[in-house]
Amino acid sequence: MFDEVLYLIKFGEETQDENGFPIYGQETKREVFADEKSIRNTEFYLASRSGYTLEMMFEIPSLDYEGEEIVEYHFKRYRVVKTYKRKKEEVTELICRAYESELSI
Repeated sequence: MFDEVLYLIKFGEETQDENGFPIYGQETKREVFADEKSIRNTEFYLASRSGYTLEMMFEIPSLDYEGEEIVEYHFKRYRVVKTYKRKKEEVTELICRAYESELSI
C-alpha cells in the first residue's frame, strides 16, 4: 500500500506589484506516498459531460493532504478536481485531470 511517490504542490499568496500586475506566489512541493487507482466509470462519464476528461486517481493517507490543488506524478502535472475522504480507512482519494496552465485555473 502507498508504493508510488507523488508531489503535492501549493502556491503562496498572490500579490500585486506597484503597477497592479500580479506577482504569483512561490511554489512549494511536498513528497507523499500514494497508490495510483482507476477512475470510476460514472465519474469519468459525468466529467466528460461537463467538458473535461479525468485522467488519474490517487489514494494518499488523509493526514498528508492539506488541500493542495496540483499533483505532480512521473513529471506530469494534474489538477485535483475532487477529493473524497474515506474515514474508516483514513485515506483520501484525489481525482485529477490534466493541468494545462495558470490561465486555465
